Amino acid sequence: MAVAAIFDLDGTLVTFNLDIGEWRKVLLDVLKKRGYETGSLGLATPTQDILDSARDQAGPANPGAFDDLKKEAFSILDVLELKGAESSTVFPDAVATLQYLKSKGVRLGILTNSGRKAATESLKKLGIGGYFEFVLTRDETDAMKPRPEGLVKAVSLLGISPSEVYYIGDSRYDIMAAKQAGVNSVAIGTGNYTVESLRDMGADYAVAALSEVAAVLGV
Repeated sequence: MAVAAIFDLDGTLVTFNLDIGEWRKVLLDVLKKRGYETGSLGLATPTQDILDSARDQAGPANPGAFDDLKKEAFSILDVLELKGAESSTVFPDAVATLQYLKSKGVRLGILTNSGRKAATESLKKLGIGGYFEFVLTRDETDAMKPRPEGLVKAVSLLGISPSEVYYIGDSRYDIMAAKQAGVNSVAIGTGNYTVESLRDMGADYAVAALSEVAAVLGV
């Protein structure tokens, strides 16, 4: 039986009206304004790759420059995300799934690329925050998905083996992060990808709905 389930938030437990292209454009605009080279970057570039490029350009001799850039960019993203959180809704089978897993003793957490402000607002608005031992956002992790740092930190907080942890998400990045962190990946075809495509991306388990997660976890 699974010991712990860590969930992605946006697109997995809740809908979230945010244009990822606009999200990345914010980052690129901040880089350009500060004189960073962005010619090799675009709206299809993973957000963490954009941040990594900025860090590399700032160099180890000037870490403060990157920190200031990230602070400005994340502040703008917070505004966009909070606007999206206002119209977020919980997926129909999310509450029942969380209640059931909790009743069976499965430990629950969240790891999301969203910021702390938007994640807190969504969980409060939708009334599901109380199910989780912890919520990790981009503000508490060294790098965002698809990098594994956030999941590694989550596993450390749980104090158990990665093999006892399942990460439930809805995207390629969730699968990549889980594999690099050594945890089991459960991908849900909530709309962005089909179950078949998620399976082709390498998910350990691919399901059509949250209601199928309990069976995957063996509870």
